[in-house]
Amino acid sequence: MAPIFIASPVRRSGTTLLQRLCCATEEALVFGESAAGDLVSAGAMFQAKQHMMQFNSAWRDRHLEEVVGGQVNQWIPDLLPEVETYLGIHEDLLRGLCTGFARAAEAHGRARWGVKLPEWPVQSLAFWQRFLPGSRTVYLVRDHDECFASALKMGIVQEQDAPRFRQLYDQYLQHAREQLRPEQTYFLDYADLNAEQGPATLLKLADFLGLEVLPPEVLAVRVGNYPGR
Repeated sequence: MAPIFIASPVRRSGTTLLQRLCCATEEALVFGESAAGDLVSAGAMFQAKQHMMQFNSAWRDRHLEEVVGGQVNQWIPDLLPEVETYLGIHEDLLRGLCTGFARAAEAHGRARWGVKLPEWPVQSLAFWQRFLPGSRTVYLVRDHDECFASALKMGIVQEQDAPRFRQLYDQYLQHAREQLRPEQTYFLDYADLNAEQGPATLLKLADFLGLEVLPPEVLAVRVGNYPGR
């Protein structure tokens, strides 16, 4: 499974533009932030279960064995399947979620699926890279001041949010460079999507993603507002 993950350190970094480019190929369907949020939540629950099962796993398995053997007159409110089986159930949930998104894309004739999420927690994104080693991540990097000005214009932030916005930008970008797998990650400079460099950048990006083409004509249309505004 080779989904496309689109992320950035903060909002207004260009993730929607890249999502539109991928969808315009007719090869891929990149779903939006609600779908990406499903991956974040499901992945966090799986990692929490892994952490929890590190403690007293032998006791849990022995507990189940005793109950199955007839020793039911004991305190069993947290009885679970064998730890390995239990974690396998949760891993199956993750794979089922991904399979569902893949089928949803295939239903529209798209062989590839993906999701996009600005401010995707880097630890979560790194987990999904490990879980799906065939995945490809495009991490968009745009000038901080441009991002903040755009977010301010959209009403996403206020002037007093500037220090926190800067902190988030620096922190996420640093963690992304440190934690994301180089072979699975393309750090895309938003400035390279201009009229002069855009076509050449899209050729390199399409090659990284395993797509035939990313249509450069999409770059001529910038969507600056949310629907209805």
